[in-house]
Parts: sequence; structure tokens; C-alpha cells
Amino acid sequence: MLKRLYVNNAPVIRILLVTGALFFFIPASRAQFIFNDQCREAYRNIFSLEFRNAEKILALEKKDNPGNLLTLYLENYIDFLTLYIGEEKTDLNHLLPNRSKRIHELEKGTKDSPYYHYCLAEIYLQWAFVRLKFGDMAQAALDVRKAKLLFAENETRFPGFLPNKTGLGVIHIMMGIIPDNYKWITNILGMEGSIEQGFAELRQVAAYSGPDKSFRILKPEASFYLALVATNLSQSKRDAISLLDQLEIQAREERLQQSPLIIFARSNILMKNGLNEEALKILGTRPSFEYSYPFYYLDYLEGLARLNRLDFGANRCFQNYITHFRGQNYIRAANQKLAWISWLKGDTAGYLDRMKRIKITGGNLVDEDKQALHEAISGILPETILLRARLLFDGGYYDLALKELTNNPVKNFVRSRRDLIEYTYRLGRIYHGKHDYDKAIDYYKQTIQRGKHEPYYFSCAAALQLGLIYEAGGQYHQADSAFRVCLSIETPEYKTSLSQKAKAGLNRLKK
Repeated sequence: MLKRLYVNNAPVIRILLVTGALFFFIPASRAQFIFNDQCREAYRNIFSLEFRNAEKILALEKKDNPGNLLTLYLENYIDFLTLYIGEEKTDLNHLLPNRSKRIHELEKGTKDSPYYHYCLAEIYLQWAFVRLKFGDMAQAALDVRKAKLLFAENETRFPGFLPNKTGLGVIHIMMGIIPDNYKWITNILGMEGSIEQGFAELRQVAAYSGPDKSFRILKPEASFYLALVATNLSQSKRDAISLLDQLEIQAREERLQQSPLIIFARSNILMKNGLNEEALKILGTRPSFEYSYPFYYLDYLEGLARLNRLDFGANRCFQNYITHFRGQNYIRAANQKLAWISWLKGDTAGYLDRMKRIKITGGNLVDEDKQALHEAISGILPETILLRARLLFDGGYYDLALKELTNNPVKNFVRSRRDLIEYTYRLGRIYHGKHDYDKAIDYYKQTIQRGKHEPYYFSCAAALQLGLIYEAGGQYHQADSAFRVCLSIETPEYKTSLSQKAKAGLNRLKK
């Protein structure tokens, strides 16, 4: 009977055997990378920080397409943003094991898909940013190198795969601004890059106009990175203004207008360009945290915008940030701003209390926190008129800032050498903002001459601004000299960001 069944149904049995072999030895269901409509919708929710919605969509995708490995990359994106925005150590300990599990699963996928190397590279790059956020520089460098190698291999195998350019662009910009004291890491790992190279790669993604929906959905992310780079590292911060319309249009096309990340980018561009009132309007449109992951830095940003117009209602924003944010960055800076509000209101005890808190709470990774701690340790009380002028300038209220310095007798608020150095620096910044470059140059030079050997950031910052004026005017030799002066001046305040901007200027001059 069995023999007859085998002989008479040989074709059927052969099919069953082949099917069984495929089932056991070629797990095709685990080798797919499908960026379909469901995954794109999950991506939209992730970029809008609506993680619960994204997780529901991804759960449905896993049920519908259990072999779609792209879900691993999207799940990692949620972990990355959770850690990078929230900065909670407990979350890091909880989510870190997911990293190796996802990489292991992704490596089972087919290398014939451009998403194979892309997803792996993105996970390594995202974790590199997490490592940087938590101060693990060496491991971050190793993750960046792995990401770079994967992106490079993908470029060779699939040269027309546009998403590659986003990761490569970010890496090349990182290599272009890495501080000198960490250059040894990049030299050992054999990595290099420049801001211009990265900027060009990101522009390719942001400018895509083809039919691929999965390429189009990545355009706002590329424009988001472009906005950050243009605002902080371009020759002129106004370079970023041209990105505002582009960012807004792309966000609207992909239904991302209410993404806290987009709101952050837009308001940040406006504030850095002295368009404080417009920034406050944008910040006022941000959604509540009822349905999205809380991005408390927007509270801090609104506090800055309010303080820049001497609106002491900023107190509520800074206090909300300190109360709810569980990370370390900008806690000291927020306490410093609360101290300034107390000082400007004539509350000396309130100022001193906040200075005490700065010494015992918060991190010391970002320049703003370092500067706040330096002020607290120095014990130097701020000069009220200089502080008001500084804040008004930061908000773009140049005429009001100038009145603070010119409508009051100088002897009433310049009582020390530090005050004098800051006085000429503030005048230089205000005239620079008003496009009176001759006066700005004169005051910047005075600041450098008086303060280059003093432990204050004013001369270092003045040298940077002087270089930017010369560069914009085509006086490249003078610009080169000014940027190098900036790099040569040692200061405990804002040194990292000032050096990054000066190096970016030198890189532009080389080009």
C-alpha cells in the first residue's frame, strides 16, 4: 500500500519534500525588508513621538508580515528617540539588550536588499548617538565606524539607494566637527569627513522629487538635520532661514506638522536668527504630551524665548523643565536662567539659592551647563544692564539692547575688567546684528585685545564673530586668522561649541 502510494504519487511527494526542505533550511519569511504603507505610517508616528500608536501599527505589521525585518529598525528608532530625548539611565539599562537582539535578527536577512545594510547601519548610528548622550565616547566611535562601513558597502552595492545619504551625511558632519581632544579616536579608526560633504549628501535626500514613497517620507528627517547644521555651523545663521519653507512644506506633505521635532527645528532656526516672536508662535502650537513622548526641552526653549524679551513668565517654563525632565542636560542651565530672573527682579537671595543648586544638580556635558556651573563657582554677580542687553540681543531686539548700553552712564555698570571686556563684546554683537560691520569689527578687536588672556569666553567668541564677518566679506586671510585666534584662546565657557564653529569656518575656507 505504502509502496503503491509512493510510486503513484511521486510528483506530489517530490513537491512535499522540496517544500519541507525550503521550510526548514531556507527561512525566506525571515529575509524580507518591506517598507510598505503600514511601516511608513509607523515611521510617521515615530517621528511625531507618538510611540504608542507606532507600536500598535508595528504589532499589526508583524502579524500581517511576520518576516518583515524592517520592523526591527523602526522599533529601534523608538528606543533611540526615547533614550536621546529622555536621557533616563533606567531606560538605557532596560533597552540596551534590544540592540544586540535586533542586530542578530537583522543579520539573518537577505543581503540582496538595500535595506539589509541600511537597517544595520542605522541601528549602529542611532546607538552611537545614545552612547554620546550618556558620555561613552569610545563605544560611540566604534558604533559610528561600523555604521560607516555598512553605509559604504551599501553605496557600492546599491549606488542609487537614496536613504544611505542621510546616515552618511550625518557621519561626515560628525567627523568634520569632532573636538581636537577626540581626534585620536577617528585617526585610529580611519574615519574622515567634512561638514560640506555631509551637507551635500543630506541635500540630495531633502531635494528628492521622485515617485518612491519610502524615499519621500525621509525628506523631513534630512531637512531636520540640515536645519540643525545650517543654524549652528554655516557661515551665516540666515542660511537656515531658507530651509524653513522647505521644512514646513515637507512636514505638511508627510503629515508631520505637529511633530515636536519639526517644531523644535523651526523654532530653533527662528530664535538663532533673532526672530523671537515668531519662535514663540511656533512653540505655542506644540501638542500636549497626552499622546506623544514628552519632549520637555521645548519647555526650556520657550523659557529662553520668553526671557529674551524680559518676560519673567519664563520662570514657569524653566521650572516645568526642571520638575519633569529626568535627564541631566540643561538642568544647570535652567537653574541659571531662574537665578537671572531672580536677580533682575532684585531678589538676591533667590539668585544665590539657584547658584547653590547649580553646584549640586545636573550634568556637565553641554556648554550651557558648563557655563552655568562656572558662574556658580566664580561667585561673580552679574551686572544687571549687561545681562539685560545680552538677553535682548539674543531675542533679536537690537535697538532695545543698544539702549541698555548707551542710555546709562558706563561707569554705573562697568566696574571691573570683566565688565569692560563684556561691554565691548556686547556692543560688537549688537552692531553685528544691526549690520554695522565697521563698528562691530572695532568692538570685537577691542574685546580680543583686552580679554585674550582672561578666563572669560568673550574674546574667544569675538574672534569667531570677527572671522564670520571677514568670511562673508570675502576677506579670507583675515577670516582664517580670526578663526585660528578663536581656537587658540582657552576658556572654560562655551569652548566646545566655539571651537566647532571655528573649525567649520576653517573647513569652509579650505574649500
